[in-house]
Amino acid sequence: VEANTPEYRWGSRYTIYTGLPGVVGWNWHQRQQRALTPTVVTDRVAEVGNFYNTVDVNEAQRFLEKYHVRYIVVGQVESQYYTPEGLAKFAQQEGVLWDAVFQNGETVIYAVR
Repeated sequence: VEANTPEYRWGSRYTIYTGLPGVVGWNWHQRQQRALTPTVVTDRVAEVGNFYNTVDVNEAQRFLEKYHVRYIVVGQVESQYYTPEGLAKFAQQEGVLWDAVFQNGETVIYAVR
């Protein structure tokens, strides 16, 4: 999972460059491909925002299980779109719910346990 951004911004960057699936993907493309059920996409966008912003680790854990998330990206883009309080849970729960598997500057990638 990674930040979802408005169209034509630097969102879905890890999904694009690694080929790993994302929870949403590129919002506009997904809405085009699912024109008959656009709320599927907009609901996921909202859920990604809730996941990053929540301070409730149980809610975050339910999101991870629902979407079978293996990796969580917390970097500069996430810090621009989501609250510091919500993002703080990642460092706080490191070693409990997820493990840091990569770090470079402000960016940390966590593997879900």
